[in-house]
Amino acid sequence: MTKPTHVHTPAALPKLPNVAGAGARAREQAEEYDSVFAPMTLELDNGQTIQIPPHPNLRLLDDDRQEAYEELLFETETYDRHPDIYIPEQTLTSGVILPAETKRGELMVPYRRDGVLIKPPYSVRVVQVALGDDTYTAVKAGGKGAADVWRLWNESADRIARRQEVDSKSNGSPNPVVPLSR
Repeated sequence: MTKPTHVHTPAALPKLPNVAGAGARAREQAEEYDSVFAPMTLELDNGQTIQIPPHPNLRLLDDDRQEAYEELLFETETYDRHPDIYIPEQTLTSGVILPAETKRGELMVPYRRDGVLIKPPYSVRVVQVALGDDTYTAVKAGGKGAADVWRLWNESADRIARRQEVDSKSNGSPNPVVPLSR
């Protein structure tokens, strides 16, 4: 058995920045600069307000909330799907041959597992996971629900899309990475 030539000890490893609370710091910075990625305010029927983080796909949640969201995404792999679709080999008029392939069937909507509906519905579970139990309970107690959070997320997605349309760095550019000449 060969011994490693170098053993990494904690003292030998480079110091990494403290990432605990990185999601919260990113949201604070986004709010400071009035960014489209800043948390949104949801006014409850009782007059209270709650800060709603950006959609979990934007990766700005605290670590525990992001982990719970990714666990939920992973769980969807066990949901029922429509049958797979077989696409036979095809020959294009140019003579190019496209090989046969099988596309995985789409998830059945509403989501279900072994024929039993997922409860609460997936869209509600995304909100519960993103907000955490305490905040989601406060949202419900304040007369609002998952649909109100999704409305804010959809408004945010619209603002992001409009920003991309007018941003010279992304406007009309499907791939922002440009090869450099050597």
